This record gives sequence, C-alpha cells and structure tokens, in this order.
Amino acid sequence: MKLFGKDGVSRRRFLIGGAAATAAATAAMSLSGCNGGEEEDKTGEPQFVDDDSQIIDALEEYADAEPAVTLNATWTLPLGTLLYHSDGVWAAAMMTPESATSINTLGVLSLTSGDLYTLVSSPVRGRTYGFHDVRCGSGIFTWLEVEYSTNTWVLLAASYADASLLSDPVELDSGGADWDPPMFTAIGSTVYWQKCPSLTGSRTSDASHCYAWSVGDEGRHEVWESPGRFATQPRVCGGILTISPRVRADEGTYYGMTALDVSNGSYKQVDQLVLPAGVRPFEAVYMDGSFAFAIEASYNGSGSLGNMGTFIGREGGPYVYLGREPAACPAGKGTRYIIKTRSSHCVIDTAEQTYGMISCPDRSLDYGDYPASEGTCDLFLVYATVKNEQGMPDSVNARVYAL
Repeated sequence: MKLFGKDGVSRRRFLIGGAAATAAATAAMSLSGCNGGEEEDKTGEPQFVDDDSQIIDALEEYADAEPAVTLNATWTLPLGTLLYHSDGVWAAAMMTPESATSINTLGVLSLTSGDLYTLVSSPVRGRTYGFHDVRCGSGIFTWLEVEYSTNTWVLLAASYADASLLSDPVELDSGGADWDPPMFTAIGSTVYWQKCPSLTGSRTSDASHCYAWSVGDEGRHEVWESPGRFATQPRVCGGILTISPRVRADEGTYYGMTALDVSNGSYKQVDQLVLPAGVRPFEAVYMDGSFAFAIEASYNGSGSLGNMGTFIGREGGPYVYLGREPAACPAGKGTRYIIKTRSSHCVIDTAEQTYGMISCPDRSLDYGDYPASEGTCDLFLVYATVKNEQGMPDSVNARVYAL
C-alpha cells in the first residue's frame, strides 16, 4: 500500500544567566500563544552579531567540573554495528548481515539490556536495493531503501512495539535521481521527513517539503514548504520539531532555524532564528527554550554567528559558544547540553556555568565516539568502533549515560 573564566562570576556570565531565564520565559509564552492557534508564523530578522558581549565562550568563561551524568551500562556489540536516534529505551540499529542475501540488516538495541533484535533482514524492494538509513520511535520503525545504480529510493515504515514489527511496511514516499534520499526522524508513532530536489537533477528549482505521517494515517501531512533545500536533519524533542528551511528568498540566501509545535498536530511556529546571509547551519535542535545549533565552517564577514562551532541561544542573544568543530546534533536535558567533539563529548551546563568532558573509549579515536541520541533525552547513548591491541577494528563499544 502506498501513502503519500574559570573562577568567580564575571559581569558577562552574570548577564547571560539572566538573559537565559528571560529567553526561557519568552519561549514558554510563545508556545502558549501558538497553542491557541491565533498567531501567524513570522519570519525573524537575520542575526548579525558583532558585539563580543553577546557571545560567551564556555571554554573560557565557564568553570571546569565533572559532568553531571551517570554511566548506566557498557556493552560490546559486533563490529559494523551502527546506532541511530533513540526514543525512550530503544535505538535503531543497522547491523552486520545474518546471511549472504543482504549487506546488512535492520533492528533495534535495547538500552536496558544491551540486546540486539533483527526486525528487517533484507530490503523490501528486493536484492537490487540496499538499506540506507533507519530510525525507531516508541511506536514506529522507519527506514530508507536505495537502488544505487539509478539513485531510486523508497521510504518505508511499520508499526512497532517492544522489539517487534506489528504491521506490514507502508510506503510513505519515493523518488529517483531528481530527489535526494530524504532526511528523516521518528518519535512516538510519527515519522517526519524532508524531500529536497537533487543539486544535479532536473528539478533543482522545485521547492522542498517537510512531511509527517503517523501510524494509522491515510496519507501524509505537509508540515512546511521551503523555497530551497533544508539545511539540517529534522529533529524532535519535547513536542517541538526543529527544521532549517530557506527564508527571505527574495532577499538572498538565508536559513531560518524554526521550532514548530507538533504536540497537537497544529505545526504552529514557536520560535525562529535566522542566520546571517549565506551561513548554513550544520545541525539544529530546540531544547529548553533555546536553539542549540552548529556551524560547520567559518564564514567571513558574517559576524560571530558565522564562526565554526556550536551555539546555544535565541534571536537577540546572548549565545553560549563552544569553539570546536561540530560532529553531531547536540543532546542533553534541561540546561545541560552534550556536544560532540573529535576526542570527547563536552557537557555544558548553562545554569551552573560549568563544562566537563566524557572521554571516548581507549583505541577508538581514529573512528570516533558518536552519539545515537539527539535533543532532550533521559538516556544518552554513544557508540565507538574499538581497535584491538594489534590496531585492527575489533568491536563496537556502546555506552548509556543517565542524565
């Protein structure tokens, strides 16, 4: 079936604490207003920041402290296991094959036991297709299959609960070489995906679309239309969907990180932060009344928000800043933000004004220790490919931290 300063309190640190509280209160009022369905979505003003007082460098201004996280469990998984966004106590997994009929298999990892379960052993579309991406919500399992010789793809989903698929797969969307394989995420019983025209196809001038589908729906729902390609993966936490569409298209190339209320299906805009002209976000998620967003490269002449690194803040500032090359979507809980760097995960607490580090396992630095959690979460999952004493990749180390 097909359905569509290290010590003391500086003046700047004092000011940002008050500003953060004000931002959270403003966000709460904005969300309350949107729930009433009476406010129109508005496009924000581009944020050109050239005032140093608006930027607080966490590594310079915050105190060094042990991260407020607790290691719950560590598991050794088969080499080649890849883990993806976890919703509750389940994380999607792409695993090594159980037979020669498929390059890999799809399933889930239990964050309570460390057990892996296979759910899809071979591509639904046949042996010419391969698994490309996968996500798991508490009530939905969704994955992408691609026929790489023609760049044909199909997005599929099935009802899910407790390591089992409860329905046959449903085709949500499909495309060919003119459309990039979609970026998507799953939360609860809903999948959100973005369909963008390929940079080299015949549809380059077409709009991009963000869609949603929930288990039991007869068809997909359009959430947002962008006059250009979306810049970041869709992310959902706390009932808020974060997307980064093109905005102000008649004025130039602007990306507006946009927070939408999806808790009641209204898709009303809660908040938006428009970056300077030409600056493209690498990751963005709305957490605790602020955007946590990453800039992958430095943009000359774009002010502080055009610098490489990760920022936490809202329109008007101020912004907490970590000047390290970003590698993944920020995660965390409350005022604690976990940001992936090359050799560790930096844990920043904007209320306590502290930072600490979660180091990667021994012999894993070459391959990296990556989060399989995004946005607000109770359990933070990371995984790393670990080498043996001879220097050869040997296994995957998965760790779960309680926040």
